[in-house]
Amino acid sequence: MEQERKIRVLVVDDTAFMRKALVEILSRDEGIEVVGVARHGQEALEAIEQLRPDVVTMDVDMPVMDGLTAVKHIMVRHPLPVVMLSGLGGHGGVTLEALRLGAVDFFPKPSGTISLDIHEQADQLLQVVKQAARVNSAAIRRVRLAEIRDFEVDGRGASVPGAVVIGAQQGSAGSLIRILDTVTPRFPIGLLVVQELSPPVLKSYAGELQRVIPWRLRVGEEGPVEKGACYVSSYDRPLALEPEGEAQAVRVVTLTDQEGALDGLFSQAAGIYKDKCLAILLGGAGMDGVEGLRAVHEAGGRTLVLKPEECVHGEASEAAIRQGVVDEAVMEHELPERIEAFGRQLWLEMAARKRRNRPNEAVQIDE
Repeated sequence: MEQERKIRVLVVDDTAFMRKALVEILSRDEGIEVVGVARHGQEALEAIEQLRPDVVTMDVDMPVMDGLTAVKHIMVRHPLPVVMLSGLGGHGGVTLEALRLGAVDFFPKPSGTISLDIHEQADQLLQVVKQAARVNSAAIRRVRLAEIRDFEVDGRGASVPGAVVIGAQQGSAGSLIRILDTVTPRFPIGLLVVQELSPPVLKSYAGELQRVIPWRLRVGEEGPVEKGACYVSSYDRPLALEPEGEAQAVRVVTLTDQEGALDGLFSQAAGIYKDKCLAILLGGAGMDGVEGLRAVHEAGGRTLVLKPEECVHGEASEAAIRQGVVDEAVMEHELPERIEAFGRQLWLEMAARKRRNRPNEAVQIDE
């Protein structure tokens, strides 16, 4: 029987201790081979040319060439999965920039640059690297953000008749950022997102992302779903929905072993919003989200997936299409229009309902 090919990893860090620790951790797994180390970005680019690794772990703060600059060059010359490693203290902009440039994940060092307890997160790091190795490198693209726009929507306290629920698994940060940057929050919908990033990474980059998108970001917060708000949570503490009078309250729960984060959120949204729910799956390496799409589909809602060839991980999209729970498989650039069309339809239905209820009055509904 042919032996399964090992995952070839290049470790890039300017600290000798950290390079040694990372090599030790990665070498524990029989399916991983550390093919080289580099002390800075310039050495990394040269090593990539020679060694052709499957995955690169990349520090951020390094001499000669920093990690972010190296990622830019990698994505132009040889696109491949890069997992950034860095402390997160005050580095929200670094996190956002790394994900925007094409890094598939951002792994937080527990205690800054020289971390004695990196070994405590060994299993998590191994999982991140192995999942990164399955990435479709052709789908990795940098995000070009639009200029910051003055677009203020005051939806505080305004409940919404429908919701858009989005599953963004590893490597989908770029797609999600492009959606939030492009879709304007003028229609009566709220966005509910579960993103596969650790809670500290998510909180770190979301604060910086808020400065460049028109949506009001709510990271791990509870409360009613409001117009113009985007509720984002991690897989570790995913969103859940529960009815609360005329509004729908969002609460953050601890993930159980019995239910996937996306399946849970999608199914709850289907139960509450019925045909006024749009569920979007931005790919994924596993099956989480497929059963949730089925629930939305059967409730009369609309289901979309990113075309497998557009996904960094296409397995979930392929499975959902095969099982017949997808209304449409779309290209990434088509998603903003689909979301706005869904919101526009809800707005028209609200306008028609108000006119029926008040036939003798001029009814104005703000977009």
